[in-house]
Amino acid sequence: MDSIAAYLRPLYQDLDGVSRMDEVERIARIARKLYDADDDRDFELLLAFHRLGNWLDKVGNLTRTSLATGIPEAELHRVAASIRRLADPQTDAERAVAAATIIDAAGVRGLAERLTRARREGLTIDDVARSATQAVSVPEWFGAEARVMLLERVEARRAVCEAIMSEARPPARTPEPR
Repeated sequence: MDSIAAYLRPLYQDLDGVSRMDEVERIARIARKLYDADDDRDFELLLAFHRLGNWLDKVGNLTRTSLATGIPEAELHRVAASIRRLADPQTDAERAVAAATIIDAAGVRGLAERLTRARREGLTIDDVARSATQAVSVPEWFGAEARVMLLERVEARRAVCEAIMSEARPPARTPEPR
């Protein structure tokens, strides 16, 4: 898997030079807690490639990846199909990766990432904090462990948002002594 990571590292590089590999690794850690992946190569490949979206489906990328990494094209086709299904996961492995992605974005780190994009989108910090305190819908396919992890992160995010919003409120006026 080290050769695969070396191949993927440049693909996870944003235009501004920031690597998204830490995000991939964070999501993988969460997904491994949700899915017992004893020697499940397809799961490990899904973890490695999932943040590239439909990149494997583009002309030449699958074959180029197979030649560079030695991964058979049939395996890469299965990975690409799993990536396409992450919005509506069908297998336990897909559900673990999809849930891990949602869980990772639901917490304080996800809030921080939204705050960094807020200005570009014309939003204020208060706008982001208010929207982040709204109720979260938990997909029906979430398992019990994923649900607990999600709700813990949502609660941590809510607490931070409440603190942000409380600082924006004007202080309560105290009556002056007579």
